[in-house]
Amino acid sequence: MHRLRRPLLLCCTGLWVSLWPLCRGQRFTCETASCARHDVWEPVPFANSTEVCQDAQLRALDEFVSIFPQQCREWAAAGMGPWGDCRKKYCEVLGHLAGNLSHQGSNLYYGGDECRPLVNFNQTLCETSYRDAEGFCECLCPTMGHLQIPRVGACEEKIMKFLFLGRRGYELSQKYALSGYCSDFICEYFGKVGEPNPPYPVAGIPPICKTYDLPWRLYSCIELLSRKNYTPEPWLTPYPADSILECTDATTHEVDIRHIDTWGVCGNHKFRWRCPQGFPIMCRDPYGCSGDHCCEETVDMCPLGERVASTFLAIELPEWRGLWPPDWIAALGPTTTLGAYDRFKQNLRTTTGGPSFAQQIADYAWAGTAVLVAIGMTCSCLACYYMGVINTTYVRKVVLGPARLLNAYQADPVTFFASGKLPRDKKREAPLPPMRPAHEIEEERKDKEAVAALGDAWDLATLKGMRHLIDAHGDPDPLQAKLLRDAIRIARARGLQARNPVADLLEKGERWLSTLEAEKELLKAVEEARPDLRWASQVRLTQPPVLGKPWHATTQSKAAEAQVRRTGWTHIEGLRAAVQAARGRDISESHMNEAEVLLQALVARTHELPADRCVLDPDGFGVKLLPRGQHRAVWPVTGDSYTFNEGAKFGGEMGVDVSAPKELLGDAATEDARPVCAEWAKKSTCKAGRDCPWRHCKPQVGDSIRECILFDM
Repeated sequence: MHRLRRPLLLCCTGLWVSLWPLCRGQRFTCETASCARHDVWEPVPFANSTEVCQDAQLRALDEFVSIFPQQCREWAAAGMGPWGDCRKKYCEVLGHLAGNLSHQGSNLYYGGDECRPLVNFNQTLCETSYRDAEGFCECLCPTMGHLQIPRVGACEEKIMKFLFLGRRGYELSQKYALSGYCSDFICEYFGKVGEPNPPYPVAGIPPICKTYDLPWRLYSCIELLSRKNYTPEPWLTPYPADSILECTDATTHEVDIRHIDTWGVCGNHKFRWRCPQGFPIMCRDPYGCSGDHCCEETVDMCPLGERVASTFLAIELPEWRGLWPPDWIAALGPTTTLGAYDRFKQNLRTTTGGPSFAQQIADYAWAGTAVLVAIGMTCSCLACYYMGVINTTYVRKVVLGPARLLNAYQADPVTFFASGKLPRDKKREAPLPPMRPAHEIEEERKDKEAVAALGDAWDLATLKGMRHLIDAHGDPDPLQAKLLRDAIRIARARGLQARNPVADLLEKGERWLSTLEAEKELLKAVEEARPDLRWASQVRLTQPPVLGKPWHATTQSKAAEAQVRRTGWTHIEGLRAAVQAARGRDISESHMNEAEVLLQALVARTHELPADRCVLDPDGFGVKLLPRGQHRAVWPVTGDSYTFNEGAKFGGEMGVDVSAPKELLGDAATEDARPVCAEWAKKSTCKAGRDCPWRHCKPQVGDSIRECILFDM
C-alpha cells in the first residue's frame, strides 16, 4: 500500500487539475443531476411493492446494524482505533439497498413513499463525501464505549436502526421512531461526545464529533427524538407571536427587547425551543446568549450562522441530492455566475486610461486554459502508466512466480491434478446451501432477544432477593415480577422451553414467582384474620336488637352468634391453609413467624372450637383440627364417627376419625386462651409466682384479665 500511495496521489492531482475548470458550480459532476441512477423515479405498479421494500430493509439492517456495535467495540478494545472497513461496509450496504429497491435498474422503485428516499444514493460519493458515513465511522464507531445501554428493551438495536435508516425520511422516521426510554440513552451519549466546551471533558472523543451539531442538551434532545411527528429542525418555524419565546418544556414566556433579563427565562425551562416571530432566526452558537442559542432578526446577525440540524439526525442532506455540503461551499468562498474576467472588471476603477493587462490577454485566455488541461491530462496518463507497470509486475509474480507454486503445494493434489478418470467426490462438489430467507433470520433474532430478556429478568429478580419479596398486604408487585412474567410468557409463546438455558431459567423464574404469590396469599390471610383477635375470646358476640328485651338466651341470638363464629372460623381456616401452603415455599421467616403466632393465638382464644372440625390425634397428642373442607360427623345409628369432604357424595370409612394426612392436621393450642394476671399487668410482679394460674405477660388486644386467687390446701 505504501508503494501505491505516491502514484495514486499523482493520479488524483492530475485529475483535479484537469477537471477544475469544469467544476465551477455547487454540484458534484455526475451523469445525473442528483448523482443517483435516475433523476426522476416512479413507483412500480406491482402488488408486492411494500413486501420487497420491507425485505430489503431487513436485509440491510442484518448486514450492518447487527455487526456495527460489536465490530466497533472489538476494534477499540484491541487498541486498533475505529473499525477499518466501517465506511466501506456502510456505503456498500446502502448501495445494495438502493439497487434492490430499483426494478431491474430502471427508474421504477419499490415501496412507495417509505422507500423513495433510499434510492437517492451514490456509493462513490458515500465513500468520499457523505457526512453521515463519516459521522458513523469517524465519531460514533470509536466512541461506542460511551453508549451504555442495558440489554432489557433492545434500545441499542432500535437506536442503530433509527440512525441508519429511520432519519432518512418522514415515513421511515415514524417506522423506526424512538421511545422516551430509548431516547434517554442516546441523548446521554450525545451529551458526552457533542458538548462543545464541557466542564469535565471526556477523554478519547474525536474532535470531529464537535462539528456535527449534536443535540447535547439532555432534555432538548429527548424532546426532539421522542416527539410523535419527528422534526429535526423545529426552530425553523418560529412561534406565531412577536414577543413570545417557547421553551423545551412547552412553556411560553413573554420577552421584551428593552429588558434583556427576560430573554434568559428558558434557562429554568430546559432552554429555548422556538424563537419569537419578530426574531425568527435561531443562531448556531449554543452559548451565544446567556448560555443558550440567540434569536435574531436576520442570519447575518449570527456570528456562526443559522442553527442547522445535526448530521446524525437530518432527514435530508444536500450530498444525497448531488449538491456540495455547506462546509465545502464555505471553504471555497462565495460563488457567482460571472467569469473571472468579468469579476475582475467589476473591481476596476472607472478611468479613461488605456486597456489593462487583463484586457490585453483576454483574447488568449483560452490558450492558458488549454495548457492547464493538457498538463493535467498528461500527469494523469503518466501516473496511470506508472501504476499499471507496478500492478503488472505484482500480478506476474502472483500468477507465474513462486506464489503460484505455493498455492499449488497447499492445494488438494487429488482434485488439483485430477486426470478426469478418478472417481469424483460428490459431497465436495455439492452446491452450497440456499440463502436463508429474511423471515427466518428475523425469527432467530427474536428468539435471541427473548432468551436475553429472560436472562436479564432473572438477574434483576435475583438482585431483589429470593424471599421477603413484599413487606405488607396491599403493596404492589415489584417491577422484577412484571419483567419476569413478560419474559416467561414470550419464551413460552415462542416455544423455547426445550432449550437448555431457557428451561433452567423458566424453572427458577416460576419458582420465584410462586414464592411471591405464596407471600402475598399469606399476608392477605393475616390481614383478614387479625381483626378477629378482638372478639375471639368473648363469650357474647351480639347485642340485642331491642334494648331491654330478652336476647342472649333466645334461639335467634344463638344462630346470630354461630354465624359470627362461623365467619371468624373461616378466616382461621384460610390462615391455616395459607400457612401450610407457605411451608412448601422458601418464603420470609418473619412473615411465616407472624402468621404462625397469629394462628395459634386465634385458635387458643376461640371460646368454642367447632365440633365438626375437631378430632383426636392418632398418636395421642390431644386434639387436632381437620384441614379446610373436611368435616367430622357421627352416624346416629351406631354412634361411630367418620369424616367427609364438602360437596362429596360419599364419606370416609366408618369408625375412622382422621382420613387426612397427619401433616395437614392443625394444632389446638390453649396457652394463649388463659387470662392475664392482673397483678402482673399492673406491677410486672406477682405474689403467687409460679403457683399463679394465669399468664404473666403484657396484655394484648382481646386478652381477658383476672385477679390472682390462691386457694389454701
